[in-house]
Amino acid sequence: MTEFVYGRDREIVQFISQLAPTSNGDIGRCKSIGVVEGGRLIAGLLYFNYDTDAATIELGIASTTPRWLSRATYRRMYEYPFIECGCQMIKSYARADNERVLSQFARMNFNLTLVPRWFGRNDDGVLATLTDDQWLDCKIAKWIYRDVQKKEAA
Repeated sequence: MTEFVYGRDREIVQFISQLAPTSNGDIGRCKSIGVVEGGRLIAGLLYFNYDTDAATIELGIASTTPRWLSRATYRRMYEYPFIECGCQMIKSYARADNERVLSQFARMNFNLTLVPRWFGRNDDGVLATLTDDQWLDCKIAKWIYRDVQKKEAA
């Protein structure tokens, strides 16, 4: 059974840094959500560079298995920045050759912008941004909240 853990920011930063070499583990103040299965940390969600004036936050993610991404995880992943923090936009990034992550961003309605040399002279990156309106309009959010919508309609 999947569980979420909180307050283990240092451990989750280290977990993400080991799985995502582009992260150096020095991101300053952050909040994290760990995804645990069978007592083992299988994914980490890291929220950092929270700009209260612009209402934006950055999101970093790493996992050891694709099984971490459930309806409950999607819901928790986006309710934290958009509802709890009141953000109007999430920013994230990936290497330009990471087709799996870029495909996930695209399915969730992120805007994708190629940034040449983001990770070095021969290593482009992609800046991914998602507004709260784009999130609510994506198919995944509609799937997550369909039970809520059914109750409201009744």
